[in-house]
Amino acid sequence: MLNEKLLEVLSHPTDGAISIVTNGDDGPHLVNTWNSYVVVTPEDKLLIPAYGYNKTEKNLSVHNDITLSIASKEIQGYKAKGTGFILKGTTRFLKSGEDFERMKEKFSWVRAVLEITVSSVKQML
Repeated sequence: MLNEKLLEVLSHPTDGAISIVTNGDDGPHLVNTWNSYVVVTPEDKLLIPAYGYNKTEKNLSVHNDITLSIASKEIQGYKAKGTGFILKGTTRFLKSGEDFERMKEKFSWVRAVLEITVSSVKQML
């Protein structure tokens, strides 16, 4: 599901912002993270450390769908340098277990881990 170009964006040393959109009863909610914070599991799940994300967690407890925008101006796109992706998937918050402990070692400040099971990936640029 996660193609080579997307993995290149996620692993590029120049950090790029990732936008995370959830939906709550009061409409869309947006938070951000950095591509260097994302860990890709062998099962192609995305793990994102959460310090805050309280409203995100509340929204996802009701509406489990998530949308992410991931981009880098440093990676070759379709026609020029710069590419971006829209990902959709389902989520859960991890507060214990192997993946949580692995992320806690990497990010000491983590209170939970946002685990995303990607259902679609679309390259936009």
